[in-house]
Amino acid sequence: MAKVFACDVPSSSLLAGFGGPENYRDCFARDVPSAVSLSNFIEAFYTSAVFRPERLALGLIRRGANNADAAKLARGEAANFAAWDVIDRTETEILLRDFQGATASWLCVQPDGDGSTRLLFGSWLREPDRTIVRALIPFHMWYSRVLLGGVSI
Repeated sequence: MAKVFACDVPSSSLLAGFGGPENYRDCFARDVPSAVSLSNFIEAFYTSAVFRPERLALGLIRRGANNADAAKLARGEAANFAAWDVIDRTETEILLRDFQGATASWLCVQPDGDGSTRLLFGSWLREPDRTIVRALIPFHMWYSRVLLGGVSI
């Protein structure tokens, strides 16, 4: 699995500007030696083998969680994917919020001048002080690293 590390949420990102200062945000990064577009990253992330169990479970909650749906999201042809609705999208970022408004996921590509790309994956939680949420954050952080590290690009 690729090296994944925690980093600060970029201050000018869609994730940083979402919600209020009382909300939880995290960010994980991984450097890859090639140029990667946001579309390629989105599709690779949501169709990865490590994301597949979550995608199958989410498909039971809300339709639209298969590989074709991920490809539509990647191409900008879908306003939602599984449990998430697209909140905002730029050329390098996408921010998705779950249909209950409790969590958000963020993907970002940061091309480097030498042809490599930094892939970023972050999360937002609306109520981080709830006991169950606090208890799950260590698992969430581990799982986020696994997800990002499992993307085949």
